[in-house]
Parts: sequence; C-alpha cells; structure tokens
Amino acid sequence: MGIRWSRLAQLLGSTGLAILGATLANATTIDVAIDTSPLIGDTAVFAFDFIDGGQPDNNVTLSTLVSDGTPSSTSTTGSVSGTGPWQFSDAGSSFFNELLVTFSPMGSSLSFSLTTSNHLAGGGSLPDAFSMFVFDASGIVPLITTDDPTGANAVFLFDIGQGFGGMNVYTAAQAGFSVSATAVSPVPEPGPLPLLLAATAAWLVARWLARRH
Repeated sequence: MGIRWSRLAQLLGSTGLAILGATLANATTIDVAIDTSPLIGDTAVFAFDFIDGGQPDNNVTLSTLVSDGTPSSTSTTGSVSGTGPWQFSDAGSSFFNELLVTFSPMGSSLSFSLTTSNHLAGGGSLPDAFSMFVFDASGIVPLITTDDPTGANAVFLFDIGQGFGGMNVYTAAQAGFSVSATAVSPVPEPGPLPLLLAATAAWLVARWLARRH
C-alpha cells in the first residue's frame, strides 16, 4: 500500500506541473484573405515556406485553401504533411519546408488561416519564419512582386514568437492585388497565478500523502 500511495503522490505532483506547463503554452492564429483579381485566368503557384531560424522548434498548421480558382496540383519539400490542412514542422534537420499549390486557372480570391506555436527564438537564433510567394507556372518567376525589403517578393512574412506583431504584409506592385491579415482572438485561458496556485496545491497534497503513507 505504501508503494501505491507513494506512486499516487508522484502522479499528483507531476500532473499539477504538467497542467501548468500545458496551459501556459500558447499559439497564434491568423485569418488571411487575398484579392487575386489581377491573376484571374492565369496559372499561379502559391508557395508557402517555413524556415527554421534555430531553437526552439515550432510548427505551423495551414488550413485548406478556399478559392474560386481551380487547384490543379500540390507538392511539398521537407517536413510538410497533410492534404489540406497541412502541418509544417522544423523539428530535427528540417530547415526548409515548402508547400506549392498550383491553381490553373486562378480565380479572384484566396483565403486561409494559419496557426503557429509561439516559441520565441533563443539567444543567437533568428526567429522561425512562415512566408508566402506567388509564382508563374514555372514556380520560379514571381507573378506578384512586392516591397519586401529582402527583394524576395514575399507577399507576407510571419516571424514566429512575436504573436500577431510578427506579421508583416507587403504591398504588391500589381494593382488590385491586396492582402488582409486578421488575428483570431484565442480562447481565454486562466491567468498564471491561479495556475501556479493549482500546481502548488497538487504538489503539497502529494507531499502530504507521501508522509502519511
């Protein structure tokens, strides 16, 4: 009986700490709506890139793409799984992770949401980054050019770990092409003080049970 009570005490203590750690975890969800009117009738390749900047690891969930265009093919590079929604991960050696979705022909609109873990880069590391580009049928030549300061012509760049503040939407040179990005309010979570008190209470109960048994 003493062994079972001791094990129960350990479980109570570890459970309290696990609840605390899990609840304090957070994520960022962004709804994106794009007016693709300048691309109507074109073959357009939308490239979604997830770049590993360093530790800690992060992940991105990209929802199914909603458009009045006709999706014709998809391809992936690196750690990307699913068929819509898609899961991106930079765990392990997966530095460059890319999803290519081709619309042929493209319609007047495209919308989706992306949800990311929100782990801030540690000292010396660049933030993990999620971005989108629009290419022609070759997948190389940009159909949409932007004022992206790097010259890469990203439509948007999201630096993970900064919440919605990490979202940078660039202006397209092509008239009529526009992007709207909106943060989705997360489900309210308990504040850190009640969580800390709950975890502490579980630990104290565990210690009390261990002493009695």
